[in-house]
Parts: sequence; structure tokens; C-alpha cells
Amino acid sequence: MSEAVLKECEGKLASLKELYSGDGVPAKPDECKKLIRDLKLLFIEFPSFLSPTAKTSTRSKEVAIVRETMEHAVLLAVATKNMDDFEKHFEILRVYYTDFPDEPKSERRLLILGLHLLRLLAVNKTRAYHMELERIAVTDQDNMYIKDVVQLERYNMEGSYHKMLQARSKVPSSHYVPLMEMLLETVRREVFRCAMGAYESLSVDGARRLLMFENNDDLKKFIQAEKEARGEEMQGWDLVGEEYTFVHQTSREGTLLPFMTIINDNLKYSNELQRIV
Repeated sequence: MSEAVLKECEGKLASLKELYSGDGVPAKPDECKKLIRDLKLLFIEFPSFLSPTAKTSTRSKEVAIVRETMEHAVLLAVATKNMDDFEKHFEILRVYYTDFPDEPKSERRLLILGLHLLRLLAVNKTRAYHMELERIAVTDQDNMYIKDVVQLERYNMEGSYHKMLQARSKVPSSHYVPLMEMLLETVRREVFRCAMGAYESLSVDGARRLLMFENNDDLKKFIQAEKEARGEEMQGWDLVGEEYTFVHQTSREGTLLPFMTIINDNLKYSNELQRIV
């Protein structure tokens, strides 16, 4: 590999980093994407990029440049909520975090791992979340970037949604905010779905608190959007006066289980499955 290629990569990486603000948030996403794309094309000429075991005089520089570029790509994916790009770039990063033990660890490693865990929760991949958590060293799990996500998952499993709302304002990094928003939307949709089978009616105020909204206007917009997305299969959440009503298929006993009973039974079942797995 020529020295010119290495210098070109260093220059483009420097330009990329300049596009990120003081807290690491990309200010110009389109320009960032172009620089990342250009860098990835140049990385093909790095011996260590195609073969992690390759020993060259520029190995350490190659590793540092690729790793830092992929980290910025992950942060860009978070900011733009592009989970496909996140997964693609994280899988490249995973190699640089695990297959180069002789190189110094990245200062962003635990931040990126924490974002990865939070992403899995946000897209409702709970089993994958637990598998990834087991890959992280116990000593690293005490780090704020990891333990805060673990606590969020516990709140979710317990149904302590008000604590999840409170946690949104106490995230360890501003990078967590977009994924926290996605996680809350995922939880809302699940609660929205479960409520249709758990209630005969629900006051507007009760629905607002259940779905974790601060005002009724946001609640109504969310319900309307969900009803439109589900189309003809959607039954329930009809506003009659000051209450939302639901349509049920009556069971043989003609009774409905309380909402929290359903939630608790599902949590117990989930926990049992995790122990078996």
C-alpha cells in the first residue's frame, strides 16, 4: 500500500471529524455519508482490512483509521435513525474490537457497545440483546454506557414505563436520545396492542398515562396513526365521549383478564424462556 493512500485517508477522516459537533453529533449528514463512502473505498487497499492477521509497518495506523471511521458511521446512523446502516457498520467494528487484541482499545468502544444494546431493545430484538450482553466482559458491564441500558431493559420487563420516561432525561450520552425515542415508540406500540385485549373501555386521561404521553393531542395523533397503519384489521380504540372503547371476542367464561395480569404472565413466560435458552 502506498503512503499516499494512507495520507489521503487521514485527510478525509480529519474532514469527517470536523463535521461532528462538540458532543459528537453530525452537523451535515449528507457530507458525512459521502466521506464515509469514499473512505470505505480506500480501505480496500489496506492489507489489514482484508486480512486482520496481516503484519505491515502501517498496521496500527490502518486499524485506527478504519475503526474511527466506522465509529463515526455508527454515530451518524444513530443520529439519522438508520438502523440498517448501524448494523452494517457495527458488524465491521465488531471485528476491530475483537480481532486486534494487540492494538490499544478505542475510547468509544463502550459507548458504541451500549448503543448497540439499546438499538436491539429499540427494534424489539430482546433475545439478540441478551446474547450480545453476554459477550461483554463483566467488568465492562459496570460502565455507565452499558449498565444504563441494562437498567432500561429491566424497567421494560417490569412494566415500569414511567421510569423509562424519567431515564430519557438522564441518558449517559446525547447519542442515546434518538434510540431512546425509538425504544419508547416500540414500547408504546406494544402497550397499545395489548390494551385492545385487556380493556373494555379506557378514559382519555388513563390512555394518556398508559401510553406515556404528556398531552392529549399527542395521544390522539399517535392513536390515529396506529389505526391508519393497521388498516381494516384494527378494532378498538374508538373515542366515545371521554373514553376509548374496545371490541372483544368474548371468551367461554365471558370475562377479560386485567391488563397487568396479562403483562405479568407474559413477563413470567418470557423469563422462563430465557432461562431455558
